[in-house]
Amino acid sequence: MISKFGIEVFVAEWQLSPGENISNKVLRNIDKADCMVVLLTAHGIRSNWVQQEVGYALRKKKWREGKYVIIPLIEKGIDKNSLGALEGLEYIEYDPYNPHLSLNKLSIFIKALKLKKNYEEKTLWVVGGIAAFLMLLAYAEEKNEHFL
Repeated sequence: MISKFGIEVFVAEWQLSPGENISNKVLRNIDKADCMVVLLTAHGIRSNWVQQEVGYALRKKKWREGKYVIIPLIEKGIDKNSLGALEGLEYIEYDPYNPHLSLNKLSIFIKALKLKKNYEEKTLWVVGGIAAFLMLLAYAEEKNEHFL
């Protein structure tokens, strides 16, 4: 569903590399990612791995700078006081008996993040282009040359 928007999705279990350290692989992909979707189910809430991965993502410099997003999907019925590292973050409620509603919300949100990133990258490129042009003009003026 998300990949149809040209968004790369990483799920460790889907990309097996026998012999590779799974913890290193997951952390490396958290580092590469622009956002992390955490599906916290009644079973996953007790997982030390999930809490460690979320904690790792929260310590990222990009998270502190607002350039990294953690999107919690919290299973309906989970006690909001038991979210661990995710406590205090806004989340999308996930109903395992009706998953398409939350997955649709997630898809829309991630598509908006991608559009925002693309816009910011284009803006940075344009600003960089303007700065380069101004530097060229300043250099030409210094040398008494005219480009226009």
